[in-house]
Amino acid sequence: MATERVQRQIDRLLDEAEAAMAELKWEIVVQRSEAVLALQPDDADAATYLNAANKTLGIAIPSGVAGEPQATPQPPPAVVSSDDQPTSFADGRYVVKRFLGEGGKKKIYLAHDKLLDRDVAFALIKSEGLDAVSRERITREAQAM
Repeated sequence: MATERVQRQIDRLLDEAEAAMAELKWEIVVQRSEAVLALQPDDADAATYLNAANKTLGIAIPSGVAGEPQATPQPPPAVVSSDDQPTSFADGRYVVKRFLGEGGKKKIYLAHDKLLDRDVAFALIKSEGLDAVSRERITREAQAM
């Protein structure tokens, strides 16, 4: 849980994002929302604002990324750099631009889809520590999508 000081900062950033959205200043909405998610990765308001801004700016986001990223049964193959951050996914189709945030179950990256030539949010499920029941649940969720 965020301290009172950090929560005040989060509230201020969300207020600024909301005001920028009202003025259609989408780049500011992205900046403020990403700042909130850096402080509190599971903030639903920031994720919603970021999703709206990215859609408006033409950054493609697979369904379910804001709030609950799209599930996949197995983590996609990733090329990892020396600092343990992936540089690409799916045999180089998705080139990682930067890390966006992390929750309890997933890591989100801004990546460029080389096949479609557009930016996407890429959700990577954390697979370490998953038991058989959890893996089965993730597989069912992916099949349902």
